[in-house]
Amino acid sequence: MSDPLITVVALLVAGYLLVALELFVIPGFGVTGILGLVCLAAGCFYAFHFFGSAFGTLAVVLVLGSTTAVMLWIPKSRFGKDVVLLSSLSKAHSAETELETGRTGVAESDLRPAGIARFGELRRGVVTEGEFIEAGSSIIVTEVRGSRIVVELAARSSEERPRPA
Repeated sequence: MSDPLITVVALLVAGYLLVALELFVIPGFGVTGILGLVCLAAGCFYAFHFFGSAFGTLAVVLVLGSTTAVMLWIPKSRFGKDVVLLSSLSKAHSAETELETGRTGVAESDLRPAGIARFGELRRGVVTEGEFIEAGSSIIVTEVRGSRIVVELAARSSEERPRPA
């Protein structure tokens, strides 16, 4: 074998080893992974330089193809199933879809000003506007924004509402 061929093969092998070391042994993406990518790029560059465009193109296609194949294989492998998140949430979950303003419930814990409340079958974390509400008190939802549920004492809420004449 000629010296240029040994150089190209050594750079490509070193690049793959460094990237594999970074992927499977060293956590994160740091110096080892970057050096591996530089070795792969240098191997492709020297393949173009020493052997012409046909061999250089073959080297680039092999590097990109093998990298793509590994990226597609890893999530399906035993190792990849422990590392790669394969599931996703089907629908965003927020209190806005469950509760509406005016719904009444019961404080399950003391609300000082945050605590737990029950609205029928729903048990949710709630907050008040600063007032303390004892456990067991009747409460009413005054605001729902995202996952934040603001409540107040139901007795106080009914006192502030105008009475029908």
